[in-house]
Amino acid sequence: MKNKSLKRLGVITNNTIRQVLISLFGMVIPFLVIHFSSKEIWGSFVAVFLYSLLALQFISWGNKEYQLRKFSENPAKIAVAFSENLVTRFPLAILFSIISFFLFPVSFGFWITIWLVGRYWNQSVEALVLYQKEFNKSIIIEVLSFIGFGICFYYLKSEISVFSLLIIYSTYQFLKGLLYIFLFKKFLLFQKAPFQIDYFKTSFSFFLLSILGFLGSKVDVYIVEHFGNKTITADYQIINSLLVFVMSITAFIYSPFTKMIYRNNEDVIKKTQKTLSLFGLLIVPCSLLVVHFIIKFYLKTTFDITFYLITFLYVYPSYVYGLDIVNLFKQHQEKVVVKNLIVGVIINSVLSSLFLYLGYGIPGALTGSAIAQIILLILFKSKINREI
Repeated sequence: MKNKSLKRLGVITNNTIRQVLISLFGMVIPFLVIHFSSKEIWGSFVAVFLYSLLALQFISWGNKEYQLRKFSENPAKIAVAFSENLVTRFPLAILFSIISFFLFPVSFGFWITIWLVGRYWNQSVEALVLYQKEFNKSIIIEVLSFIGFGICFYYLKSEISVFSLLIIYSTYQFLKGLLYIFLFKKFLLFQKAPFQIDYFKTSFSFFLLSILGFLGSKVDVYIVEHFGNKTITADYQIINSLLVFVMSITAFIYSPFTKMIYRNNEDVIKKTQKTLSLFGLLIVPCSLLVVHFIIKFYLKTTFDITFYLITFLYVYPSYVYGLDIVNLFKQHQEKVVVKNLIVGVIINSVLSSLFLYLGYGIPGALTGSAIAQIILLILFKSKINREI
């Protein structure tokens, strides 16, 4: 029993380290750009960044969540399921690469295509990383890839522009995706993996969940990018990334055990949910203290205590209702999750736009997001309580 507990702790630790590194590397990049160049350069790059993030939500098309359930239900056919998924989603990568040439200069479109293909490979193997628990190898890939990015950035830091940053970032994403595909090359069975048009229908709920979850955490950034100047956009994109990272910590813990959650009874899930809720009361305030120092000493911006109360209300609900979403998936009630997330996105969009229009700036945008999170918490808990 002791060895089993130690092994489980090791799995949690390795995956948490992996996820933290991925998030930290993503957050370090804008800090590097701002430090060696300017907020205006990063603020201008955010437009390309946001397009790519949205495009990748479509290219992914519910890939990770759908694949995890598929792997759990039929472990003997993991390679076939993975390869079919890879082949079926590839036209989406082509489509959004083409669209980038119409939205941005041709030179930008080429490098955005490189970016999207790399991320397409990376996203495709995420379910395999979790299911096979290849966390240590994933850590090596993430570290080596970021070192490569860092070396390129260091030699070009004095000449950084939006275009040169795009070249470095796209190359970084492409090489990382290539390494992941090489790691799982034994699962590539294209001769047994025809294009599956039905995939888009059967995984549609997972796609909606993914894109709605993405918009729920990023729609305010799109709104700020639309209403604000480049400096405000740069600040808010970084603040949003920091807060989303804190929200994600709970998922870092339970994601390696998703297949176990699907197989366990309701009592186990409830106990786990209670533990995560209590854990959030400790980790969220401590994390927000770190966020405060980053905002103050690096972004050179200050907010009063009300702002940090709003950030707590924005972040903490995810620690309470996170496993409720997985539980609803287990019960094949994806439509309930989708409906709730649609409500959250609409509320977030309307309130964030309203508060920005009224001149409340970054705190206003964040307030709209916090209210949406609280309403999501109420919706998910009321649904779970009705099931009981």
